[in-house]
Amino acid sequence: MALTVGSYDGVHLGHLDVIKQLKAAAVARDAAPTLITFEPHPRCVLDPANCPSSITTLREKLSLIEAAGVEHAVVLRFDRELSTLSPQEFVDRLSAVMDIRAWVIGFDFAFGRGRTGNAEWLRAHGHPVDVVPPFRVDGHELHSSEIRRLVTSGDVKTANALLGREFTMSGPVEAGAQVGRQLGFPTANISPEPNKLVPALGAYAGRVVAPEGRFIAALSVGYRPTFGGTELKVEAFLLDFEGDLYQQRLELRFVQYLHPDITFPTPADLVQQLKRDVAETRRIVSN
Repeated sequence: MALTVGSYDGVHLGHLDVIKQLKAAAVARDAAPTLITFEPHPRCVLDPANCPSSITTLREKLSLIEAAGVEHAVVLRFDRELSTLSPQEFVDRLSAVMDIRAWVIGFDFAFGRGRTGNAEWLRAHGHPVDVVPPFRVDGHELHSSEIRRLVTSGDVKTANALLGREFTMSGPVEAGAQVGRQLGFPTANISPEPNKLVPALGAYAGRVVAPEGRFIAALSVGYRPTFGGTELKVEAFLLDFEGDLYQQRLELRFVQYLHPDITFPTPADLVQQLKRDVAETRRIVSN
């Protein structure tokens, strides 16, 4: 196996660059490209106060890794016991169940207790290693933390450029208060999955992938302040769609931020804004 190891949260352009080189190394060594990732994120165990929200859920991550052409993906549960392993103990565990012919790692990769394992350690212990240099966009190194910052500030357009795709949220459609339907804009509501990164509150132009197909959609992340809401809602109004989506699983794709979560004086004012949002969404996404 040609092996890479990491959190791979987001499976962004930098991660895809490592995977590209992993596949090349696998071909050169007649090996299967293999990726090991961790669940939860190591920082959530080692520094819970600074546990990062997940750009991709485990389901999303594995789907993206498969689509990138990785033959084998292995999920290791990261816990305190795993974090105490020395580099040698960690490598021994892997070597007991897989034939590692080469390591393909990022320039800042480190593993084992105290992060004492790295490319130099692997080479010193007889392991062939390919180190992938930092992936740069406009001269800046790409890190998952930058994508989290962009999404939480609402700049999904820039985040999408770094991801190489549109930021998504997925989940089954839940029963709502029918507020949107009463206003003439029936929405499908999903609840964010645990620890899933949530975009800045507001309205977005986007798309929805549903069992019935793909649709342009006006998306909303907020508390319905016009109606005194206190629970976070992620909603989608599918353009040119009629039907019942209750309990079906939807994938919401965020294309562009439109405006903040607004408290309107009356429901009629909200309806006028929704009409503008739908028109702007159609213009943005259709183009």
